[in-house]
Amino acid sequence: MRKRLIWTLTGLITAYVASVLLTGVLARQADASTPRNEETGVMKGAEPFSLGDKDADVAVLFVHGFVGGTDNFADVPERVADLGVYVEAMLLPGHGTRARDLREVPGDELLDAVLAKVRELKSSHKRVVLVSHSMGGALSTLAASEESVDGLVLGAPYFGVTHKWYYGFRPETWAKVTAPVVPWIFKGQLFLQVNDKSSRKHITSYRWIPSKAVVTLGKLGKRVSTPEVLGEIECPVLLFHAKGDVAASPDAAEHAFEMMASQDKELVWLPRSNHHIFWDYDRETVATGTVAFVEQIQDQQ
Repeated sequence: MRKRLIWTLTGLITAYVASVLLTGVLARQADASTPRNEETGVMKGAEPFSLGDKDADVAVLFVHGFVGGTDNFADVPERVADLGVYVEAMLLPGHGTRARDLREVPGDELLDAVLAKVRELKSSHKRVVLVSHSMGGALSTLAASEESVDGLVLGAPYFGVTHKWYYGFRPETWAKVTAPVVPWIFKGQLFLQVNDKSSRKHITSYRWIPSKAVVTLGKLGKRVSTPEVLGEIECPVLLFHAKGDVAASPDAAEHAFEMMASQDKELVWLPRSNHHIFWDYDRETVATGTVAFVEQIQDQQ
């Protein structure tokens, strides 16, 4: 009996170690096979870029989401730049390079990167607007609570993971518990949360996610959802979300929206979309709404 128990434990440990090693190899292989800019090493579709007039009164900063890149906004940056404003699409630390680079990036480093961009733009432009997606929405909200901006567009913002009853514990709890023993989570293109499947090929994302980064994401969601943070949001806010978003909780976003102190805010529900709203079936609603919002800020005297 004792020998059988020892052999069972040995088998389980061996299987676990093999699984850890295998997922690490698969994550490295996925990174190695990803098309990249030969000069920078950044994944194609994730590269930071700027558009428009650097001397414009209005600057618009695009902040992408978790494990994503700048192409997650489709053609919206270009359409906003056509207004005659200056546009920057930033690349967050640990993103657009290799998935393992994201393992040791804390939430403060992500937030500091956004704040640095906001302060840089405020030093050379009269008005600054943030347009964001997913985790970028959490970071933009946190940044706006510390550094005043002139407008926030929150696209499917992350204030918590969508929870289903059959998950048992909340996803953030599962991530925290399992991260020490399950270092990698497979995402892959099939798990890109967009209802328009033809758009998947246009959306840059890591195919494997470090579990430690998911824990960091959970901490950001908890941090941004407090009354202390949301009570500092007094600028105009435009929030787009889909009731069918299986990644970023629409309920958590609606609750956060209600707690924001802004007197000029609008929540637009997208009936046909999932999480990647800039590429999904309601993308034109998102694009035209974002352009109109920025144009209103631009027209302010």
